[in-house]
Amino acid sequence: MSATAENPAKAARRREILEAAFAEFSTRGYAGVSMEAIARRAHASKETLYAWFANKETLFATVLAARMEDMASRVGAVAGPDPSPEELLPVVAEDVLRLSLSLAPLTHALQAGEPGEKALRLIGKRIAAERARFVGYLQRCRDRGQIAFDDDPFELISVFVAMAVGEWNLRLSTGMTSRLTDKMIAEHARRVTRMFLRSVAP
Repeated sequence: MSATAENPAKAARRREILEAAFAEFSTRGYAGVSMEAIARRAHASKETLYAWFANKETLFATVLAARMEDMASRVGAVAGPDPSPEELLPVVAEDVLRLSLSLAPLTHALQAGEPGEKALRLIGKRIAAERARFVGYLQRCRDRGQIAFDDDPFELISVFVAMAVGEWNLRLSTGMTSRLTDKMIAEHARRVTRMFLRSVAP
């Protein structure tokens, strides 16, 4: 068992630091952020940061990984051991959109050639692994007669993800939409699921 699992207060403190780091990276970009600035925002010492994270790139990668873990945990908690597409897909659609919204400030803030790109590549590998799991799930659903498709399942997932992400980042960044509420996200996820399932109906 990890130290953070054994000590809820320590886990909560670590989470606060990750949130502070996310805010700094999102606002100032990777190059514009120092460990000292993150420590200051988190009301922590630099020694605490360096005790948990070897350097800024490690902290950046951890921030990204934490966002991915949040998504995976929620999907796992909501979905049962063998969920139907009607149960699982709205949860996935909602969390894909949430992940896109939360990562956009970090990925947009990076400049070409910055060390943080290595962290993004690692996250890319994690996303690829999750896509492979999703492919397996869709193929099992097809085997059970719940859905039907002849297309490349990876392409099918790309369509679903594109539908889930939609234009929300564009709408928010251009002022077309002032904010995206939990209710709006849930409604969008249900709508995407209905449209997607109609396209793969057996």
